[in-house]
Amino acid sequence: MATARKIVVEAWIPSPVELVWERSQDADMHASWDLRFTTIGYLPGKDARGYHLMDYRTRIALGMEIVGVGRYLHSTPLRHSTFEFDSEDWKSIIRDGRGIWQYEPRPGGTHFKTVYDYDHRHGALGRALDWLVFRRLLQLATEWSFETLRQWCAGDETAPERRRSRLRFGLFFLRRWLGGKPSAGAARSWLGTGKEPTELLDMPPPG
Repeated sequence: MATARKIVVEAWIPSPVELVWERSQDADMHASWDLRFTTIGYLPGKDARGYHLMDYRTRIALGMEIVGVGRYLHSTPLRHSTFEFDSEDWKSIIRDGRGIWQYEPRPGGTHFKTVYDYDHRHGALGRALDWLVFRRLLQLATEWSFETLRQWCAGDETAPERRRSRLRFGLFFLRRWLGGKPSAGAARSWLGTGKEPTELLDMPPPG
């Protein structure tokens, strides 16, 4: 995996960590704000290591969907959760990957951050597609989703449905692709190691 090209996304959410944890850990709630997935559900049984499996599906064009499997590895409630994912679906550029969600309670809200990386399939073609387009697309889809969660937790009940629009996301992606910056206070993302200093941790509590 490309260590310096991990996907890193963070958001300052003006809500208690308990609410952020619930809406990100519950499968149905997670699917409601995360543009990367259409549905998320638990599968029966466990894998060979004893981890519960989760079914991830994303609808794409012409009625097709991409299917993947994920599992939470280790969690410390209200603090962090590690996960891994893989797909045997040929339509998926992603073969397998791993990441972490981090929750930091702070006065007035929660700093929520993810760092994840993956290996691609389809050889040199997959590598080129990932480098040129797909990794950036996935980065910004995650940023868009974190911003949706931020707005929802802040009291905007229409955010999950409104921001499901692929047209809205397409315009956002184009603006960011052309060099546009995140709005003040919004979620932000980058490709890096995940250890870069973060300006959101220095933000004052809202209000």
